[in-house]
Amino acid sequence: MSPIFSPVHGIHTAAGRYLRRVAYEDAPPARSGEATSAARHVWQIAFGLAVRRRFEPDSPLAEIRRTVTAVLQHHAAAALPALAAEMLIRDALGETVPVDEIDDAVRSGAHLLLFAGLVEELAMTDGELEGLVMEAEELAVEVIAEAVRDQPAASAASLSFT
Repeated sequence: MSPIFSPVHGIHTAAGRYLRRVAYEDAPPARSGEATSAARHVWQIAFGLAVRRRFEPDSPLAEIRRTVTAVLQHHAAAALPALAAEMLIRDALGETVPVDEIDDAVRSGAHLLLFAGLVEELAMTDGELEGLVMEAEELAVEVIAEAVRDQPAASAASLSFT
């Protein structure tokens, strides 16, 4: 294959670059009002990938609680509710829990802070972190592409992911 048509490697989105900065604790606080729905979607997917690398689907609640407690103690100023953070992890593991009522700001904050904590707990290398973020970006694009394919032709042009 010609180098012109070779896929470009690396993190491609602002959401992905922000996740990398969060993992290195080098990111300014995200204001959920400024984050696009597409960015929040990438963050949610990356969070889910990190959760499934750290926990088994049948992980005891006490194990999940220890991780949540450690992350929230390290980031006490964020004042995230521990129960919401635990439920988001359990949801990412496939358990049916009531996460629909969690506020978007709390959800985004939990996704970002827990993502950083999980990356640290997993002792991910730079390459592993980059690979996880790139996978999240690719999965987000697939979901968006599928949504566009499922839209009738007339409404697909008006579909917005911001």
